[in-house]
Formats: sequence, C-alpha cells, structure tokens
Amino acid sequence: MTLAVAVLVAGSVALVGWRLGWLTLPAAVAALGVGAAVLWGGGWPGLVLLGTFFATGSLLSHGPTARPRTALQVAANGWTAAAGGLLMQAVPTAGWAVLAGGLAAAQADTWATEFGMRARATPVLLTTGRPVAPGTSGGVTWLGVAAGVAGAGLIATLAALPGRRPADAAWVAMAGIGGMLADSLLGATVQARYACRRCGMLIETRHHQPCDARADHRSGLPWMTNDTVNLLGSGVGAALAVVARVAV
Repeated sequence: MTLAVAVLVAGSVALVGWRLGWLTLPAAVAALGVGAAVLWGGGWPGLVLLGTFFATGSLLSHGPTARPRTALQVAANGWTAAAGGLLMQAVPTAGWAVLAGGLAAAQADTWATEFGMRARATPVLLTTGRPVAPGTSGGVTWLGVAAGVAGAGLIATLAALPGRRPADAAWVAMAGIGGMLADSLLGATVQARYACRRCGMLIETRHHQPCDARADHRSGLPWMTNDTVNLLGSGVGAALAVVARVAV
C-alpha cells in the first residue's frame, strides 16, 4: 500500500472516531499517524488488528461519563503498532511481531480493565493479594484476567489469519498476556498515586475532578503515570513477541 493511500484511509477512520466523540482532536491526529504507519507497513491485515483494538476498546469504555481518548492515550497504546508497521518496510517478520504483540498487550490490558471494573468480586493487588478499590492500578479480578486473556487471544487469532503459521497465534497471545501482567505489576509497584486534599481518596492524577481539588503525592514515581505504564506494557508485549517469534 502506498503511503498516500495509507494516510487517506487512516485519516478517514480518525475523523470518524473524532466525530463519534471517541477521540479528542489531538488524539485524532495521533490516530492518523499510528494508522498510517500500520497501514503503510502492515497493509489491511495490520489495519484489522488496529481497528479491532480501537473499536472494541472504544465500545467497552463508552458510557454516559466516558471521556474521549487523548493523544497521550493513543500514543501510549499505539506506538508499538506504528513502530511495527514502519519496521515491516525493512524487516517484515520482526515488524509484524512488534505490531501484533504490542496490540495484543494493549487489548489484553484494556479488556482486563473494563471487564474488571464490572466484576462483582473485590479486586486484589497483584503483588500482595490485598483487597483494593475498583479501578486501582495493579488491582486484578478473575473476570478481568479472563477478559484480558480473551482480548489477547482475539488479536492473536486475527494476527495468524493472513497466511501465517497456526503457531503464530500462540506466541502473540502469550506476548499479549505477558504485557498485560507487566502493566499490572508496574501499576501495583511504581505507578504514582496521589491523595485528594479534600476527600482523601487515593487517585492517579494530581487533580481530583469530582472534588475539583489538587492532590498530594503519596507513593510511586511521579513521572510513572497511567499512560507511561500502558506505554511500557505495550513495549513488553512487543518485545516478548519478537523473542517468541525467533525462538519458534
């Protein structure tokens, strides 16, 4: 696929996402860049993977209080897909592994988070097993983990369809699950947490919007935001996919 066609198709999809309220305008621009890179190198099979991740994630998170995704969120979840698409221009096998593994990890984490928030069971911290409030980074439920595995499996199945070996599905799925677990581990150990000055609730940002109040740093690394954790989790998935592809 030519770069011009890739930009045109990716731009059309990003425009739809913006008009539906799923993306902010800067996020739509970021989605254009990610989509164009994926299409240019990965062609239509790459777009199927990226489109599946974007569509399912947007539908799961869409609700009356849902906010459009930001450019940082798009970049954190899609950078490996873009890097993989560009790499496919020179090294197709490694590029496809980066693209598929990174998206499998991003989808696994997204599905685990969205379904985990709907679970009736109380989440527990991955590192200690201690009960935590729903939505706490590093908190897991059996429903969330099962959904994450299913999300990685869906990307893995689609990644193996374009004439690739059936074994490819297995290593993409394992890479996605590994990236999801790395994301939860980082969230439980080093992600920054803040306490709202008004209500005392522990949150992940410096400002608590429901209280319209600032929050003070309590634990974790100040620069380790949720977007940073997602970026690293996707990177782990991409790296595991490359290693597994070479080993298999």
